[in-house]
Amino acid sequence: MKFLILDGYTDEPAGLGVPPYIGTYPRYTAGVLYKYNYDVHYITIDKLREEIKKGFDFNKFDAVIAICGFHTPGKYLNANPATLKEIVSILYDFRGLKILGGPVATKFGSSREGGKIKDEKNLKYFFDIVASGDLELTLYDLIENNFSIEKINPEKLRYYSQIREFAIRGAKIVKQHPNYPYIIAEIETYRGCSRHISGGCSFCTEPRRFGSPVYRDEKDIVDEVKELYLNGVRYYRIGRQPCIFSYKAKDGEKDEVPKPNVEAIERLFKGIRNNIKPEVLHIDNANPAVIARHENESREIAKILVKYCTGGNVAAFGVESFDENVIKKNNLLTTPEDVLKAVKILNEIGGSRSSGGLPHLLPGINLLFGLKGETKETFNINYNYLKQIYDEGYMIRRINIRQVVPFFGTDISVKDVKKANKRKKLFLSFKEKIRKEIDNAMLKRVIPKGTVLKDVFVEVMKKDSKNPSLSNKIKEKDALYFGRQFGSYPILVGIIGKDLKLRSFVDVKITGYGRRSITGRVV
Repeated sequence: MKFLILDGYTDEPAGLGVPPYIGTYPRYTAGVLYKYNYDVHYITIDKLREEIKKGFDFNKFDAVIAICGFHTPGKYLNANPATLKEIVSILYDFRGLKILGGPVATKFGSSREGGKIKDEKNLKYFFDIVASGDLELTLYDLIENNFSIEKINPEKLRYYSQIREFAIRGAKIVKQHPNYPYIIAEIETYRGCSRHISGGCSFCTEPRRFGSPVYRDEKDIVDEVKELYLNGVRYYRIGRQPCIFSYKAKDGEKDEVPKPNVEAIERLFKGIRNNIKPEVLHIDNANPAVIARHENESREIAKILVKYCTGGNVAAFGVESFDENVIKKNNLLTTPEDVLKAVKILNEIGGSRSSGGLPHLLPGINLLFGLKGETKETFNINYNYLKQIYDEGYMIRRINIRQVVPFFGTDISVKDVKKANKRKKLFLSFKEKIRKEIDNAMLKRVIPKGTVLKDVFVEVMKKDSKNPSLSNKIKEKDALYFGRQFGSYPILVGIIGKDLKLRSFVDVKITGYGRRSITGRVV
């Protein structure tokens, strides 16, 4: 049989699969198919749109496995994710087996935009199989049952011992990615959340979907990374978890703020670095309450991350709100004091500058609006705490501001979102205020003028700029390019130069700032 894996991209609370990232879904799925020696083809939705114009023929495949869905919608520089409606329209005349996986296949649904959710559940009936559980396990059961759909349970969730082989076998699918070798592999360490004990944060799908934490073995993770490295991957993010500081935490299933397991985290990152030489090794999520309330262990872990990871690393804090009324009504747990202490700890340990130009390890802050109990005063409270962090001299790598989505099965309803939409103008003005008054000043602190950022990947060339002040700096023989370093939450860099080659790396000396971007010239 001939299979096509169609990657429409995924973005979840603990997992990213939008280019330059390649997520776990297509890799694990490919691993199952490779186990049985099937003919496996992979294509991204962006590449497929190009191929359709040339007359792409789906019917040369026996089955199409479509992956897509968003539980934490964002904005993406060089990727345009698929909606379920688009995938259905693309596959409308396909006569083979149609399988749907990813967040869109779950009971929660999917949304590309904060504050909204589209009811696309009827479109799922277009597919022969909807893997509302684990896609790779559904596919494995299907093959083992000789493709008898009635014999499988697509809601089943797997054990990590079941996917060791799939994760390793599926590594070679990366070579079919149109951006290869310039891709970042998202690596899974565990799923589920310690907050499951009390129901979790009101808006989050992670504890409701997976329950209490279940951890992957360090050796399984290291062996997967080794296989990816053998297949040409040089950029990694250990990002598929709610909190990296809680990996294999002691009493992680019994305590909402579990004591970190320093030894396990050192075995993991030391094991990776002893086996490969990554260009980038980063993390993603971290719970500031864990860092603040287990300071000694968290300081040790931060030192481990500085030692074994590469510079420019970001620990994304799910703060959501500094308003104590909002925190209480949405079961957020983390207090403003926790956040301030965690910011201080990471600045002290990770604030020194790495050889790549950025500090080694800094916090990022996620803020979420539209939650229960939110008032006009919430915006002032959030601003004042961010201003306090800046005034006290600390660095934040980035501030992510978005609107909550009322996913089915969470404690946020459409009614809550409608209330929040009455404050839409206030939300937009708050966002603009942060961009002007906090982000710009923070960029200047994190990346002072004259800093040289190493290995900026040139992605786009523009003949002119909408920014007059920037346009005036471009000499007649120069052009304006845009690029980013590889890694978690890379900063957009406007590069003034001439005859630069796209998809190449350059070193850039920083000369100016936007609200969330920087500009410079090639060294």
